[in-house]
Amino acid sequence: MSERAIVEAALFSAGQALTAEDLARTTRLDVEVVKGHLRALAREYTARGSAIEVGQIGSKWTMQIRSDYAERARTFAPPEIDRDLLKTAALIAYHQPVLQSDLFDMIGSKVYEHTKALEGLGLIARKPSGRSLALTTTRYFAEFFGLKSSNREEIRRMMARNAGVAYKEKGDPAEPSPDESAPSPEALPPPAPVPAPQTVASASG
Repeated sequence: MSERAIVEAALFSAGQALTAEDLARTTRLDVEVVKGHLRALAREYTARGSAIEVGQIGSKWTMQIRSDYAERARTFAPPEIDRDLLKTAALIAYHQPVLQSDLFDMIGSKVYEHTKALEGLGLIARKPSGRSLALTTTRYFAEFFGLKSSNREEIRRMMARNAGVAYKEKGDPAEPSPDESAPSPEALPPPAPVPAPQTVASASG
């Protein structure tokens, strides 16, 4: 596996500017090695005339849309989701199908606002089930968060792995309780909104 590719993947996945030290901790590579790969990546992206650039902003590095393309690309950027709403999305993805009444027991009255917002974004579906609503993720959920599968069980499996909990098939009596299995907000890979155009300094240092 290429070290440079690892640095590139880490910078892409971050969705924000990071220092070389941040990337060194993430990739477990020496910080000077990381700096060398960042400078090389900056040159490579420039040489290929890519709409994406790797550049340095102060002491941090970022992968972003080149300013020439940013305005057009922003039209297709997914909306951002705040941390609290992201946690609710993670819970639904892991426990689906889950009743809204059961989700209320996990997160309280904000369940109504959150599920309405997530449905508005096209990330979940709400269907009547008895005196409550059954919540499931949509096909767009996987696309939005960059997951490789839209299959519900695959999403649950990935959520369990990312949240660090034991995966159990639905209906398994040993399935973790909501408190034990609730994924953290970090369990979901955040969408990658197009950053606002920034002035990128020369890729040195």
